[in-house]
Formats: sequence, C-alpha cells, structure tokens
Amino acid sequence: MSRHPDIPYEQVHFPETIRSHHMRSDQAFCSSYHIHDSYELLLFLGGQGDYYIEHRCYPIKRGSLLLINSTEIHRVDCRDDAPYERIATHFYPDLVRRFSTAHSDLLSCFEKRRIGEGNLILLDREELERYLALIDQMHTALTASHFGHEILAVTYLIQILILANTFFHAGKEQASGSAASLSSQVMAYINKHLKEPLTIPQLAAYVHLDPSYLSRKFREEAGCSLREYIILKRIALAKELLRQGKSVTEACQSSGFHDYANFIRTFKKYAGMPPGQYGRKY
Repeated sequence: MSRHPDIPYEQVHFPETIRSHHMRSDQAFCSSYHIHDSYELLLFLGGQGDYYIEHRCYPIKRGSLLLINSTEIHRVDCRDDAPYERIATHFYPDLVRRFSTAHSDLLSCFEKRRIGEGNLILLDREELERYLALIDQMHTALTASHFGHEILAVTYLIQILILANTFFHAGKEQASGSAASLSSQVMAYINKHLKEPLTIPQLAAYVHLDPSYLSRKFREEAGCSLREYIILKRIALAKELLRQGKSVTEACQSSGFHDYANFIRTFKKYAGMPPGQYGRKY
C-alpha cells in the first residue's frame, strides 16, 4: 500500500488554540504512529479501515468519531479504495478547561478513561448532522474577521464538546479489538516498563522469538519499528511531565531516556523544539 499525502480542501485556524481541517485522500491511505500536543476530535465521513490507538484497533466508517488525547499514539490504515474523508479538530485543553464545572467536565471523554480505551463513538444519522452543523458554524467563525469571531469559534467548540461528552457518557462508545496479538503483547510490555532500559533482544526474549523475526513482524503489524514505538511513547511521557511543570532532568529520567544529551537531541527532533522551551511554552 502506498502512502498518499493528505489533500486539504478546507483548512481553518485559530492560532495556538483551535485547528480544524476537512481533508480527503483519494487513494488507500496508511499513516505511521504519531502523537499531538493537542487533543483531537476526528470524525470520519468516507472510506473504511482500521484506526489504531495504543494497543487497540477500532474499525472506522462514516459517522465514526474518535476522541484522542495528547498522550495517545495513533495511526490509521484505510485499505478501501473509496476516498478517505475526515474532519480533524485539534484544540489545547486549557482553552476549554476553564469552562468545565464539577458536574460538567468538558474534557472527561479525553481524560476520564484508560489510555487507548473508549476512544470511538459511532454517530447515527441525526447525531452526525448535529455534529456537522456545529463544525460548519465553528469553521465559519474561524475564517471570519468580524468583531468577536474568535470568541464565537470557542463557543461552538464548547458545544461540540458538550455533544461528544453527552454521547460518551450515554454509553455510545464502541468496543475495540486488540491490535495484532504479537504487537499488542509487546506494546503492553513496553508501556509497563517504559521507564526502564529496553532493548530488542530483551523484548524478543520476553515473547520467546528471534530478535530479527520480532523486529520484522512488529513492523508488519504495527506500521513502525520497535525503536520508533519506544521513542514515541517516551516522548509522549516526557511532554506530559514537562506540561506538569517537571524539570528537563526529571522528564529525561522519568521517561526512560536516562542519557541527557540523547534526550535533548531526540526531543527536539520529534517536538520541533528543545524540552526546556517546550516546558516554558506549556
């Protein structure tokens, strides 16, 4: 399967707070595991395939709404020849956290569940129309220039989150399956021992396989190498620690890097900035 770049035919921005993209890929599409600093609402409008979040695999189709927080690594595998169409809305949690109450936590569908579980909500036709109506209003506000347009955009985002949480707490989240058994087993071990030294021979011994075979099989199942997966998980953890106010040294040690120089170099490569700058930004 060949990779195909996204074709954005509608892209709107509210700098540093809200980004919303309506995209379509006209060929089969497969992405690598990745993470975002922001939270993401990902609505599928066309195409079919599987969406992998952590060790879970979610079947996706029109009306599938995925809730992904900033610590969940994820990727998509759309094998269908039908256009892969979706609306991805990214926002930073602090933007809406201030509007939450003890009774109505706008971020609960992202934060009050286990990592990689309860991510998928399947909307019926009426629910999808309600969601799309709010998205359209938010996009209109984001692209406007009149007085108060950016405030209107936030109010529509809040309404979208109220809708998503209503569906989530009503028990509409869909069950998921585990990723392929071998990669799921290895991912679970990595997540449990992330702060400790991890090597491919060590992982191979855990699953009683040859290291070369494990590396090849993991890449086939997960879409990335073992090394890439471990680094992504450690970067995600380091980012979370830095956002919590931990020092660069604490983030390095507590995320399993241990080698300070390697941590600085790797973090900058994946985050686009040094960890100290990242911590000050968030």
